[in-house]
Amino acid sequence: MSTPSRRPVRPSATPFRTLLTTGLAVVVLTALAFAGPAGAQAKSLTVGSKDFAGAQALSQAYGQALEAKGYDISFKDNLGPTEITYAALENGDLDAYADYQGTLLTYLGGEPTGNSAETYKALVAKLKGTDIVASKPAPAVDVNGFYVTKATAKKYKLKTMTDLAKQSSKLTFGTTPECEERPLCLGDKSQQLYGFKFKDISKLDAGGPLTVQALEDGDVDVALLFTGSSVIPKDAVLLVDDKKLQPADNPVFVMRKDKATPAALKIVNNVSSKLSTAAYNKMSLAISEDKEDPADAAAEFLKSNNLT
Repeated sequence: MSTPSRRPVRPSATPFRTLLTTGLAVVVLTALAFAGPAGAQAKSLTVGSKDFAGAQALSQAYGQALEAKGYDISFKDNLGPTEITYAALENGDLDAYADYQGTLLTYLGGEPTGNSAETYKALVAKLKGTDIVASKPAPAVDVNGFYVTKATAKKYKLKTMTDLAKQSSKLTFGTTPECEERPLCLGDKSQQLYGFKFKDISKLDAGGPLTVQALEDGDVDVALLFTGSSVIPKDAVLLVDDKKLQPADNPVFVMRKDKATPAALKIVNNVSSKLSTAAYNKMSLAISEDKEDPADAAAEFLKSNNLT
């Protein structure tokens, strides 16, 4: 500091400009101090996944695409069905995860249709006023499928799910643990449309190897498998959903609003645009059949589509 002058100090514009500049600098620096961590926080996400191959691949694909663009991503894989993953998203244990728009809309009390655009519009309306938003839906479709072997189809003359309902009291059903509570499986909507009364219900896995094996071995007569992500036995027949129980169940990436910045949504929407049913099925089967790690299957998809 220089030696103070003994001369009287005259009022000057200089001190005012200096104070004004200093004040602005303080404001700017303070704003940056707060904006920095907030920005960093928005770019840090915990991404979860549901508990079957297709959903695991999807969450990895969306998460890795964000990671490639500078986001700090941590994964919590194989958590469980929508009842678990959506609750974790709501309470902040997760920042995002991949779900299916028809399934999620049904869980939220909405009425999905077979039309993708209509179902997505209804989902967006259902999420309005919450802290959660959804990406645009991918073209891929993965829905519940009721499968029987060719021998069973011939024996009981089964072509449609209406045919199945008429014969259900004679048949055993292998399915997911939560199927009886799910409207699109054996829950209320399914019962309203078809009225299934199976002789026995085996709670196995989510369209995975246990259910496939049970159908192949004849331990169950009917199996719930996923049309886009399960390994479908060569001898299996998909019964026609003649009363349109299954909706347009296209994949979506659901995120907490504070993480769903325009930049983040642009990245995940780009991923959605490349997720055809064929691409989705390839990833799913690489995981469930070839025992490939979900992260590796997703990485291969992203690389082949120039998304990383």
